[in-house]
Amino acid sequence: MTLGITLIIIGVLAIIVGIIIINQKETPLAETHKIINEPAPTQQEKPHKDTQSDLQKGHDFEGYVIQKFAKKYFTLADWRSDKSVNGVYPESNSNPDFTMRFQWHDVNTTFAVECKYRSDYYKNGVEWCTERQLEKYRKYESNKNQKVFIIIGIGGVASDPSELFIIPLNKIAGTFLGKDFLNKYKKEHFKEANMYFDTHTEVLR
Repeated sequence: MTLGITLIIIGVLAIIVGIIIINQKETPLAETHKIINEPAPTQQEKPHKDTQSDLQKGHDFEGYVIQKFAKKYFTLADWRSDKSVNGVYPESNSNPDFTMRFQWHDVNTTFAVECKYRSDYYKNGVEWCTERQLEKYRKYESNKNQKVFIIIGIGGVASDPSELFIIPLNKIAGTFLGKDFLNKYKKEHFKEANMYFDTHTEVLR
């Protein structure tokens, strides 16, 4: 009788110990399973660094273009900078990059320039702006009654592009410009030549 009770007690204890061991083994597995199924934390983007890089490229290209205007005939009337504080941007940020005044004999006129640099072509062309930007440039040209020229640099580096294109805004239909269209406005030998403003057609070349 005593032996039987002892065996029963041993059996119960063995079951209790087994349950404890099983629970201890299952806990880390459950936790591991939970960790595996949790979505990996999204890597935080660093827009500040990329934005700074894009801003620097833009500034470098603008500086390159401005130096192509001979001081004898052209005066830099206004050069806007993309400034912001905690996501607050001035309205002028959406205007073209700078305005130039051309003076020669009895001609005295002002026009605006928007500079865009792209390191390479994309799908046999370039996406030079957004729909919203295009709308704002057109609005600026209309409200100011001032011609706007888009100068696009492609290849090389922003401060020394491989190709240069000068396009009147009123000739541009959309945000994407194909190579065939761009080549109509390509400035040949631009590294040696300065900008030229045709007073008869009022076209920048």
